[in-house]
Amino acid sequence: MDIQSSAKQHIIPPNPAALKPSSPVPPSEQGVKNPADSGQDAPVSSEFAELEAAVEQMRAGEMILNAALAKQAEIEKYQKQQDRAELESVKEREYETPDDEAANERIMDRKLSEMLHWKYNSGLSVENNFSQIQSIFQTLLKDILSNYSGNLQLELMAQLDAFTLNAIQQLVNGRFQELLDFLGQYGRPESEAMLVNGLFENMSGRKPLTSQTGNSSFGGTGFAAQILQQKGTGQKLTQGIIYQRDAKARINTQYQTSVGKSERNVTRAAEFLQRGGYLTGGKTFTLRDVQQALKFIQYLEQNTSPVSSEKLSYTSEEYLGFSAGISSLKALAFIEQTGLGEGTASALRYAMDIYAQEYFFQNTQNLKQTPEYRNQSSSPAFQADGFQKVYRHMIDSYNSNHDVQSAALTGLKKSLESFYEKQTDPVYQNMNRYRSDIGFFTHAPAENIKNEILDGWKAVCKDWNAFLQYAKLSHDKSVRFDYTLNRDYYMAFLMSQEKSPHSGKVKKKKALQFVIRLGILVVGIIICLFLLAVFS
Repeated sequence: MDIQSSAKQHIIPPNPAALKPSSPVPPSEQGVKNPADSGQDAPVSSEFAELEAAVEQMRAGEMILNAALAKQAEIEKYQKQQDRAELESVKEREYETPDDEAANERIMDRKLSEMLHWKYNSGLSVENNFSQIQSIFQTLLKDILSNYSGNLQLELMAQLDAFTLNAIQQLVNGRFQELLDFLGQYGRPESEAMLVNGLFENMSGRKPLTSQTGNSSFGGTGFAAQILQQKGTGQKLTQGIIYQRDAKARINTQYQTSVGKSERNVTRAAEFLQRGGYLTGGKTFTLRDVQQALKFIQYLEQNTSPVSSEKLSYTSEEYLGFSAGISSLKALAFIEQTGLGEGTASALRYAMDIYAQEYFFQNTQNLKQTPEYRNQSSSPAFQADGFQKVYRHMIDSYNSNHDVQSAALTGLKKSLESFYEKQTDPVYQNMNRYRSDIGFFTHAPAENIKNEILDGWKAVCKDWNAFLQYAKLSHDKSVRFDYTLNRDYYMAFLMSQEKSPHSGKVKKKKALQFVIRLGILVVGIIICLFLLAVFS
């Protein structure tokens, strides 16, 4: 209820008769008294005094109430003035003149161009280049969120994201080309885009609003796509976001249609990001992880090569599986020891698995180019089954106990068991790679099979520990390979050797050598005795 109207309803108007001043009594009548009124003079005077006091009290209350009402009216008037001023201010902001809005857009375009025209500097470290991108991004993002609203804010953020992705792409191309080539050949589809987007997410704490192809994540193709199509050309857009770029500053109808009433929604960007799930706290690809992954890929390319064509026809599927397994174990140990984030680790694990399969297929194709391959009975194509049994056994062993040396020895044991079994199988004995005299590691005839296996294992250990030295992981003794075999594996290798065709041949060869030597000794003794008898 209104305070003023309520107060007016409770004011008691004074009695005019009671407030009217009394007429003076003529002097001639002042001394004459009415006999009938002589007894009522005192009561009348008392009632009149009481009435005057009541009237004075009412006047005082009325003055206090009127003062309160006047103060309330002033407060209401001041509040209305404030509200009107605020409304006028909002109205001015919402309805800027076309020239003002066009000028604001041109200012923002100039600011965004700093990111659009950012160039990778090969003279600076990768960290400094990335820091430049991050600094420009944070400054522009703060400006957009502070000075723009609604769909315009989203469009500007989409442009900023697209330009930032373009800058990160330049950095990746400049410093991580070997990694890009490796992931492009062996990694998941669109691995390069995943890497660039991942670095953006790590930098900004959210997913980009615009993909690398320029498509807007919030529906349709954004204005960022128009600029990305012209990147590298040095050209500017022929049409702005709000106004067409001409002297008349006409309204851009495409923008006007897309925005509508949502332009006044100042929280649209934040609401959209939250609703669309674009805010992320995960670290998919950090700059440090990408650098570490590149370091491993460089080692792999420098130290891994297909088997030479001269020895390829004498190389078993089991050896190929063991060799590929060692390479993948290096990757798995590297991931665990360096603490790679899940995004980079997952990409590297996937790529290494495909790399192992490609290693087998490459050697298969190379075998077909050898002269021995023409004779299919002695040098048939490699069979994937023998390769996969060894390779998968090694990877599964590591995943179960995370002990790299144990996984390597388990793989070697399984390789030798299968290799020696085929050497005694008539189906495989005619093949060059499973001939009874061929060594597992040497891919050539071996005189002492026991030494051939032990020397081969020592070579594996030497190669592994050199990898740890390169990756700066040699300080951790738990991942180093020991040349000395423990009793269980040593016995396992001896038992595998006993199953090979070499075992019987070695015994026969040693017996024959003993008989020959004994015969030579006996003949020598007889000759000596004969000479002594003659000369005596």
